[in-house]
Amino acid sequence: MDVANLLDPRVLLVTGKGGVGKSTVALALAMAGARTGLRTCLVEVEGRQAFAQLLETPPWDFTEREYRPGLFGMAIDPEDSLLEYLDKFYGVRPLTRLVRTSAAVEFATAAAPGIKDVLTIGKVKEMERRRDSDGRFSYDLLVVDAPPTGRIVNFLRAPDATTELVTVGPIRQQAQSLIDMLLDPARTNLVLVTLLEEMPVTETIESAAALRDLGLTLGPVIVNRVVPERLDDAGRKLLEGLDDDGLADLAALISDAGVALDRDGAAALRDLGRVHLRRVDLQQRMREVLAARLRLPRLELPYVPSSEFGAEEITRLARIIEEAVT
Repeated sequence: MDVANLLDPRVLLVTGKGGVGKSTVALALAMAGARTGLRTCLVEVEGRQAFAQLLETPPWDFTEREYRPGLFGMAIDPEDSLLEYLDKFYGVRPLTRLVRTSAAVEFATAAAPGIKDVLTIGKVKEMERRRDSDGRFSYDLLVVDAPPTGRIVNFLRAPDATTELVTVGPIRQQAQSLIDMLLDPARTNLVLVTLLEEMPVTETIESAAALRDLGLTLGPVIVNRVVPERLDDAGRKLLEGLDDDGLADLAALISDAGVALDRDGAAALRDLGRVHLRRVDLQQRMREVLAARLRLPRLELPYVPSSEFGAEEITRLARIIEEAVT
């Protein structure tokens, strides 16, 4: 898959090591989808209310709502998914209130390993297959803020584990339909989010191997919070060779440019510049590791400094994704 085809599948499952900005990237992908004219729904599955905070909306729940033009959002709750399933296949809507207030739901979602994950993926599949009265799919794109890489393999193995436990009947058929969706590259792709740092890159590579073993299709890797290099070769050479004896000259040079700076300030500026160079060098090494071991297209999103990171900053990232796919 090329970066230009990033938004082609109907379902994007976004995952990454904790702390890499997985939810931020998921929201940026959904915004980009809506900006390109795709009727898009962003799905939260872990109940963290990250998107409500980023978009400054009321808490998200099981109801699908339009939060931006063409951009819908909802939070999947396994209990609501179970009740919806029971109503759809067994017609128990009159008993919904009774079931909800009893221990039946809690028992059902705890009795079988991975059943909550099956119910969550099942709701995604229902939305992916849903059609409007004119026969068109209700959504062109579903972006799922999936569990982090530490849990994503077990999350996605849940339907397969269910088919091993249940060999006949509607539950097995439903589980098999989830597997069919997950393994169809035209319907579902995994999007791995990472930083150009050693631990996130290592976990991304290991997760990619495990996900491929499940037969899943991996889309482009999104590298988040990339720091651009601020110095050219001449500036880098000057900074690397600047010893303490040259600090007074640096302070004078900067003062001549209109910024008052003493020798201590010049030393702090030099040290900060060297930290920047180490960061840039680390990023380049990690790019080379990803290129050699992962062999997937990459899309880099820049580090966006902000005192209050929110919708404006994510819109900037969405525009970069939009440009990459159009």
